[in-house]
Amino acid sequence: MMHQHGERRPGLPVEESEEALKDQCVQLEESHCRAEQDLFRQQTRVNQLAQKVRELEIKNLELLATRDQALAELGAWNRHEVVLRQKSEALARSNQDLEQFASLAAHDLQEPLHSIQVFVDLLRVKHGSSLNEQAQGYLDRVTKAASRMQQLIEGLLLYSRIDAPGSNGEVLVLGEIVQDILSDLGGHIEELQAEIHVGDLPRIVGETMPVRQLLQNLISNALKFHKPNMVPVLHISGMLIQDRRHAGLGKPGNLCQIDIQDQGIGIPTEYLDKIFGMFQRLHRKDAYEGTGIGLAVCQRIADQCGGALSVRSTPGEGSTFTVTLPA
Repeated sequence: MMHQHGERRPGLPVEESEEALKDQCVQLEESHCRAEQDLFRQQTRVNQLAQKVRELEIKNLELLATRDQALAELGAWNRHEVVLRQKSEALARSNQDLEQFASLAAHDLQEPLHSIQVFVDLLRVKHGSSLNEQAQGYLDRVTKAASRMQQLIEGLLLYSRIDAPGSNGEVLVLGEIVQDILSDLGGHIEELQAEIHVGDLPRIVGETMPVRQLLQNLISNALKFHKPNMVPVLHISGMLIQDRRHAGLGKPGNLCQIDIQDQGIGIPTEYLDKIFGMFQRLHRKDAYEGTGIGLAVCQRIADQCGGALSVRSTPGEGSTFTVTLPA
């Protein structure tokens, strides 16, 4: 049966039905808000996870690149190790050849030289009175040449026999070593009336003979190349320095710097890199005696001891040779 418009359906009162409907709407809205909030949180979480995934992918790419670089460096290191081993073997063979040459120089070269000197002396003794001035001059030239050859052979022998120091060094008092050298050179120093000023020198760890040879060569060199008609003046000083470049005996990073300064003739700039080579002479043999091996010996000793040798010079004003040795 049809109800007329405006008639109330049987059941709950109108007010209660409307109130229930409102409550349902509120609940639906709250549920909808919660659902939207949950969806937003989930979306945020998804975005965070996606960001993490991207970061992990980037990190993975970086790790792969690092791995590839490490593999490449390892391969290069292996190649360098092979090259280093080959060079070490070649150096060992070269040192062996040098030792054989030293043996040759000690015997085969010096024997005929000795014969030349003996026969020249015999000529002077037995026939000196019958030789004219020109012949005497020839003998003098032969004697000087033989003497110079003897010095060359001795220099080569010294150079070839310079070895790296052993593992057990001793404490060296540099001041005492320098005083011993000056005592040995006392006659030459007095002849030149040289002034030698020695400052405080530190102690180092090393072997006596090579260090003494190094310093004696440098001091003798400074005395030799003084200005004509002027008194040689030398200043010898030393100090401990810190340097990460270090090899040889002594504490890592500790080096001793020794400066030998003169006021001599100096060295032209274009020759500063050449003077440490074998047989390098900047002057005529009749101007300054020597073989051109002394500074090469110094350089080799410094290298073998794990140190270094350098020079600063101004022509006409003098030179400063700087030696660094493990302390």
